[in-house]
Amino acid sequence: EIIGDSAFEGCEALQQVILPSSVTDLGKGVFNGCINLATVKLNEGLQVIPAVFLGCKALHQVVIPSSVTILDTYAFNRCSNLANVHFSEGLKLIGERAFKECTALRSVTVPLSITKLGHGAFTDCTNLTEVILLCGGRLLNQGFLYRGLLGGEKALNKEKLNEMIGHGIVLNDDCPLATSAFLRCPLTTLKISIPRSLSERMERLPGECRLSIEKRVHDLRRLELTQDGNILAGFPLIRGPFNFIFVDDTNDETAESLHQVLRWISFHELKESSILIELAMWKSSLVEERARADCPTSVPDPAKSLIMDYCGFTGFLEPVIEGN
Repeated sequence: EIIGDSAFEGCEALQQVILPSSVTDLGKGVFNGCINLATVKLNEGLQVIPAVFLGCKALHQVVIPSSVTILDTYAFNRCSNLANVHFSEGLKLIGERAFKECTALRSVTVPLSITKLGHGAFTDCTNLTEVILLCGGRLLNQGFLYRGLLGGEKALNKEKLNEMIGHGIVLNDDCPLATSAFLRCPLTTLKISIPRSLSERMERLPGECRLSIEKRVHDLRRLELTQDGNILAGFPLIRGPFNFIFVDDTNDETAESLHQVLRWISFHELKESSILIELAMWKSSLVEERARADCPTSVPDPAKSLIMDYCGFTGFLEPVIEGN
């Protein structure tokens, strides 16, 4: 079913809307100017949300269904009381000025599925101080995630980040990245989640090892451990000419902290591998399937060094082994 263009535009007495799942298309301007519309329930089935809630000043919360892939231009423009927006996985595009002048927004979490935030998507959200991007797998360089700073790559993939929140122009790696999605927003830090692959490596560690890393993360600059155990890397933002916000990891401070986490994870992985090797060697030395107290055999230090060298961990893990 389709609700046609401007069907309820300017209905100032309208306070609540519940769309059934049978509605799959919304025309432009359906609820524009419904200044007392406070509650909206959007059900699965919609794929595109066009400019339908422009100027709905009383709207304070909205959940975007997982079936929606596009939030089009001006979708929630000037919804000045909209304080909470939940984007479901599946959303790919937030269009130009979709949330312009949503002045009650303070925090936005962008899902993994997002590929592009349009120019000025959150322009003039004058209380928006926090943006979390849950797509670290795309926005952090893979070479860095394997070898840290020793691999010669920066942590942040500026080209990919620019494609998502900037103008899409390819930048030199040594240039700061200007984002056009958050013009005139009081942001100070952009937070990016570590990739799922890195989280899974932590989850596979024994509980005491994982807790040890999580405890030490609190002491690292520009890293934040969330309640669900995810790690967010904060990249500082610098305000430049024409109210553009520039993203730049000054002195690689965020990269240094992420590098340290990588070393801790790798160290515990190697430690657990060594224990397994020692257990295997102990088992292989059993005679007639009888466990003897004098059978345990440790992996010699030279062998461990060879394993580390073969895996490329020698220089990478040295600061961790020394206790730094």
